[in-house]
Amino acid sequence: MAILYRSEALTPKGGAAERAILATSRAKNGAAGLTGFLHRESDIYYQWLEGPEAEVLKAFDRIRSDNRHGDVEVLDRQQVATRSFPTWSMGYGTSKTTSLFDWAADHDAPLHPPRATDILAFMKACAEQQK
Repeated sequence: MAILYRSEALTPKGGAAERAILATSRAKNGAAGLTGFLHRESDIYYQWLEGPEAEVLKAFDRIRSDNRHGDVEVLDRQQVATRSFPTWSMGYGTSKTTSLFDWAADHDAPLHPPRATDILAFMKACAEQQK
């Protein structure tokens, strides 16, 4: 199963709280068999989380109740046969390295409202650049 969501980032960009989110996510995701990618664009997080359904839902419940995330909105939820980020316990990107807005403009992808397929394609492109 996979969930794609966006949320308001309630932590300073690049600060200790954001580093803690990544460290905790990577440890917990690895132990739970989850993979995915987190991207921060200005004050918005986009995350694709994938793995066993029960574990994805448990992790997503933690995210929704985490005070470092506000206004959490599910953009897509689906059953997946293969993982999009099989080797990433939690990949990470920011607009500093690759901007979602620039990518969307280059690919004629609307962001209002965002399409899950476009966000996922963008995240895959970010992950490829980081290999």
